[in-house]
Amino acid sequence: MGIFSEIALWSFIAALLVAMIAAWCQYSRLKRTPAVTATTRHAGLKAIYVHAGPYRIFARVSIDGEDMPHIPAILVHGLVISSRYMEPLAEALRHHVTVMAPDLPGFGESDKPPHALTLVELADALHAWLRACEIPRAILIGNSFGCQILVELAIRHPEVIDRLVLQGPTTDPKARYLLFQIWRDFLNQRREPGNVGRIARIDYAKAGLFRAFATMKILIRDRIEEKLSLIEAPVLVVHGTRDPVAPRDWARQVSTTLPHGRFVAIEGGTHTLNYAYPNEMAEAILPFLLADREQLLQGVEA
Repeated sequence: MGIFSEIALWSFIAALLVAMIAAWCQYSRLKRTPAVTATTRHAGLKAIYVHAGPYRIFARVSIDGEDMPHIPAILVHGLVISSRYMEPLAEALRHHVTVMAPDLPGFGESDKPPHALTLVELADALHAWLRACEIPRAILIGNSFGCQILVELAIRHPEVIDRLVLQGPTTDPKARYLLFQIWRDFLNQRREPGNVGRIARIDYAKAGLFRAFATMKILIRDRIEEKLSLIEAPVLVVHGTRDPVAPRDWARQVSTTLPHGRFVAIEGGTHTLNYAYPNEMAEAILPFLLADREQLLQGVEA
């Protein structure tokens, strides 16, 4: 090997090491991002920790929620990302209902079990958290993969479900492949206002890549469409008309398969309505959240 080749090789190795050190520093910095920020406080939220079964679970909770007469609304996050990105929707809803947004085990600020929890384990952990919070029945609002967790919860523990809101439910059976999901997510990021990617980077760092990839496989393999007909509670399916991850025909299929399903579309909305279009989403779902449950089961319009 000539002297110039050796110089080139060592230059490459040095550059690679510098890049790895920089990436590790960035990763470590993201992991240290505090749970509660000025944005959290501005949204009227506080942080709580609750022991639920073997897990210590973190949640963002509306400060003035104790005075609300209605049952609480629980916001359930999507794939790998934590309840941090639920703060805009929580702020938009908190003057109408008590809002609580937990980080499920393995994500955000909650305990990190040694293995990635299965869909059943995630649903059972959410159920255990509800019991630990002494919430016998709740409104549950999910985004993306959070909808899959809520469907599993509704089948396994129907007694805790007052009503469900499924916003951008995954996974569309026509796109049950990892590359399809990555492409659709890329399209959504190009269309979506705001910077949810910044929050995603924080939460991926906190969850770790192994847990992220393992949970992605769960998202893709779950056959949510085979479970929808078993849900007894009223359900509102919310669709953003520019959502490439959960397209309109799939969202419509979800609502028509549900025994007590309803459908609402938010014009111009994308996949992460709770973050990018929180006020529009709140306006669309509040009539359903505040309506009488028996009337919803009878098909009366909210």
